[in-house]
Amino acid sequence: MKSMIYFVVGLLLLGGFTTIGMGDAGKKQGNLSLSFLEPTVVEKELFVELKSEGTNSWIFDAGSPMLPIRIETLTLPFGATIDNIICEAQGIQTKVLSKKIMPAPRPVPLSGEIAVSNEPQMKQEIYGSENLFPADWISYHIGVGLDENNAHRTFLTINTYPVRYEPGSDTIYYAEKIDVTVTYTVPNSNPFPTNTEYKLVIIAPSKFSSILQPLIDHKISKGMTTILKTTEDIYDEFTGYDKPEQIKYFIKSALENWNTSYILLVGGLKSLLYAKGRDNVNEGTKDWYVPVRYSNLNEGEPGYISDLYYADIYNGTGDFCSWDSNGNHIYAEFKSGGDKLDLYPDVALGRLSCRNNNEVKSVVDKIIHYESGPADPSWFNKMVLVSGDGFLDQVDIGISWNTNALPNGQYTIYAQSTNTAATSGPIDELHITLDKTKPTTLTFNHDDNLITGLKYPFPPVAEIVSVSEGDILGNTDYTYSPTEREAYLNTQLHWADLSYTSGVLKIRGKTYDPKPYGVETSIHVWINNSAGTTVFTTTKNGFKMYYEGEWTTGEQLLLGRAGAAYYMPSEFQKTFLWSSNGQWTGQTQVIDTISEGCGFVFFSGHGSPGVWSNHYPGIPGNRKNAEVKGLFVFNLGLPIFPMDKISNNYKNPIVVVGGCHNSMFNVSLIPTLLDRKNVHMTHSYGNPTAECWSERFVRLSEHGAIATMGNTGYGYGILNEFCTTGGLDNYITTEFFVQYGTDGHKILGEAYAGTLTEYISHFKGSGEWDSAHQKTVEQWVLLGDPSLQIGGYPT
Repeated sequence: MKSMIYFVVGLLLLGGFTTIGMGDAGKKQGNLSLSFLEPTVVEKELFVELKSEGTNSWIFDAGSPMLPIRIETLTLPFGATIDNIICEAQGIQTKVLSKKIMPAPRPVPLSGEIAVSNEPQMKQEIYGSENLFPADWISYHIGVGLDENNAHRTFLTINTYPVRYEPGSDTIYYAEKIDVTVTYTVPNSNPFPTNTEYKLVIIAPSKFSSILQPLIDHKISKGMTTILKTTEDIYDEFTGYDKPEQIKYFIKSALENWNTSYILLVGGLKSLLYAKGRDNVNEGTKDWYVPVRYSNLNEGEPGYISDLYYADIYNGTGDFCSWDSNGNHIYAEFKSGGDKLDLYPDVALGRLSCRNNNEVKSVVDKIIHYESGPADPSWFNKMVLVSGDGFLDQVDIGISWNTNALPNGQYTIYAQSTNTAATSGPIDELHITLDKTKPTTLTFNHDDNLITGLKYPFPPVAEIVSVSEGDILGNTDYTYSPTEREAYLNTQLHWADLSYTSGVLKIRGKTYDPKPYGVETSIHVWINNSAGTTVFTTTKNGFKMYYEGEWTTGEQLLLGRAGAAYYMPSEFQKTFLWSSNGQWTGQTQVIDTISEGCGFVFFSGHGSPGVWSNHYPGIPGNRKNAEVKGLFVFNLGLPIFPMDKISNNYKNPIVVVGGCHNSMFNVSLIPTLLDRKNVHMTHSYGNPTAECWSERFVRLSEHGAIATMGNTGYGYGILNEFCTTGGLDNYITTEFFVQYGTDGHKILGEAYAGTLTEYISHFKGSGEWDSAHQKTVEQWVLLGDPSLQIGGYPT
């Protein structure tokens, strides 16, 4: 049963905490008043969880106590300076908890590779302290970016912590009321002109000038003032530490002289066959038509491309944001003493990473065709959602069988799972021997993929993995922790560890309900002797498993935030290609469905530069056996190029892809072919990948996508019930559909920039913003035209 508390919130916008016009220069003051009731404490097996109805997030810093918070972002004029913030907490009360507060979960890579997860742990600098956490009742963050009207603004995000925690005594301090007073100064002017000279600026090498002219003419005909600025001219006219910085200074000039709203970069690597994607730690220039900036956030890989560098022009004070604030000429460092990045986009920016004239012609043709008139609703008002189970979030079922009082002999272990609708599944049956005269032989057994008649949706599954058919429980102890190749995420959750010590067998395994939104099951385990007499029986209830990708793409709320389909307009027909509903078993369904035409496609799962896939529910038999192929660039069998089989004939969707490296547009054929052991971090493992998944999807002539959004590096997700609320890949991909479907942004770049802005405002607070959040926004790239009118221009 869900515990709830009624959370009273009063927002007193006394100082005008709305967007303030530039005529209102001078000192300003605003007040924020919040009232709270006592939080609800929910008992878990190892921890307690705090919930407060009315808060809109938790502290999701991995390993920190998960405390409920209230996040409010206040929009101020560009260049506003914060003079003072005063917080007063009233009616403070205390309560001693029975256990420690649950720590925030660790991010897990959304990779097609075998994941190596770290042990979950509480941050000892917090849990071992007698100091209050957080250190104050509020924290705040200041940044500069674009508001919902695409205007330049200053954002003040205030995180309010109605509950604080003293770990040493397991005591919480909670306030009945928190008042915040903000004093700020509005400047007399800003650097942006009132008139727009060029709304769209295209940056490309002169090589593509003539091919881009039809696009420029088309944009102008639609009222979008457009100019091409060649990279050669930029390098002649602007200075900077390197060529990416020269381009960034030009973009700043375009904003301040032309009032530009959209920047389109046209040009990727110069070759499909062989190209060097990175010249040094900071950039790729020599083999690029339009250079790239690399982030030096080196976590799991030696940096990654970030086109956000070109869009993040200003820092929180309105000055130029170099991404090298410490001045050591190493850009976007995240480590201690690294660079301070604003991250909010100040212009809607996208890239067409074309490698030759034909590719430029193809994408120009598709954009012109797409925008020439309104899309036919018969195909545009369709949304395709492809996903399955992202992570094996099974917890230890925690059953112990004490054999010490039992005679030697043959025993049969049975297990059966039942869901909340009282539907029971097949019985898992194992025959073992108890013989204290022999040494123990215990083997790992993960084979629920071999269940007779397994076809989805399917009744609840019980799978015992910590003992196998024919094993002997003898006179020696035995323990073993299966690897990630055997039991996905066991190194984090320890759901599959083998243990027989002092005559006690730990019975571990899985219990899940493999159907759409199948979450909760109970498991009944009983053991009979050779005479059929039951010598042990137990039932454990309340086990929950979430198919993260399906919740992320779906239309049901989970802890106050739903999947993408929930936020789309009602006129959209949603097709759910899910592994749990049986509608997705391979590439054929994906190719055929997209070929019919649709306005949007959302893939949420695991990836690499050339592959996107996910798993069947419960990940039966572990990842290799449970993988469902979604869409490949290259295939060893037929068809050799599966993506090219999409035949949607100008019915091109906007594609959002969740997973690792699907938009890693610095690959080429020979380097990926030679990198079988991933020494050079091409993430293709010898599979020839001339271009990444997202690049190819966009550049296909007449077919494929009109634009894609995805990751240039490792994407990250959150396990179980926090998969939609905990940030990272699942949150940022879903937010795009909030921006389009609910907030009404019909220009692609505005919806894309709005997604980044909302993510940063929601998560960038003191003690919450970690490297996984930073990477999530830095690497999420738009390969497409940011000025694209979604659904085409009206007649």
